[in-house]
Amino acid sequence: MKIAYMPDTHFGIYDQATPTPEETADAAEHLMVECELAEQVGFDGLWFPERHSRTETFISSTTTLLAAAAARTKNVDLASTVIMPTFHHPVHLAEELANIDVISGGRLIFGAGVGYHEDYFRLFGVPFVKKGRRFEEVMKVMEGVWTQDKFSFEGEFFQFDNVCLTPKSFQRPRPPVWIGAFTEGRPIDRSLDYEGLISWAIALPHSLEQVKIKVEDLRERASKLGKEDWTFAMGLEGWIGDDEEWIRENHGHRWVRELGFYEDESLSGSTERKALEEMERFHVTLGSKQKWIDRLSELREVVAPDYIGIRTRGPNNAPHYYPSKQECLECIESLGDVVKELSK
Repeated sequence: MKIAYMPDTHFGIYDQATPTPEETADAAEHLMVECELAEQVGFDGLWFPERHSRTETFISSTTTLLAAAAARTKNVDLASTVIMPTFHHPVHLAEELANIDVISGGRLIFGAGVGYHEDYFRLFGVPFVKKGRRFEEVMKVMEGVWTQDKFSFEGEFFQFDNVCLTPKSFQRPRPPVWIGAFTEGRPIDRSLDYEGLISWAIALPHSLEQVKIKVEDLRERASKLGKEDWTFAMGLEGWIGDDEEWIRENHGHRWVRELGFYEDESLSGSTERKALEEMERFHVTLGSKQKWIDRLSELREVVAPDYIGIRTRGPNNAPHYYPSKQECLECIESLGDVVKELSK
């Protein structure tokens, strides 16, 4: 089981004013320092989200972060978790990702999702309707320009005649693709067309045993398709420290508030706010090194994910407590001890 760290792009407060250039520059440098430290303390990868048109998010371009991290690190995997290519131009995005894969020496994992936030589509002037069909067409185009010297395509949304993408990616025939989804049916099943599934929220409505059954079914179906290396990746969030009650009181509110934001904006499948205790049953861990070791060991034993990504920061829920940048770095160092313990 590999473990990644997510240098989260949230630095601000929900609905705040647009951050200043100085604030965003400081945030960008801190993200890179987190990347360097996560590699130094033993994480296997770095995961980067995509968020737009939200003022609490100080850096919005996932490809920019991937390129910067490629230049500041040497060995860790670099994964988008996830880019939503549905509102990108497919050839332009394929070109950017191919270049990132080259710069990093073949460390890119392309996590791709349909997209859930209508404002993102509106920002880029792309219709929200037919987004599933558009996503599948975008992915076909990206696959084509990555793997063919000359590519032609006649689709519902895009048409290309004998185009050439160069340079190609470092990895051949292309970087591995994880499909980001958590909804049963076609959204999750799309992952069987590629190399894996990244599902941050798959555990939220289920027990770990139910998640295990679902993942085992997907692995069996992938094997029948000849995809023996099909990957299941999932997320885990929280904070590490010795005083568990203090951590729950001073950090737990951030996850409750974030879930509330998604529910208020109708961006979550949930119909009611979940208590912190319920969130801790599934995707939030707050406590000591041993608690983190026990939790990750349980996930490894029951669900057996191939990759777990850990996020620690999240949006600022002012006026409540929010960790300093130094505390965030100390948290990464402590989690590095957990990673090393689990690798023994």
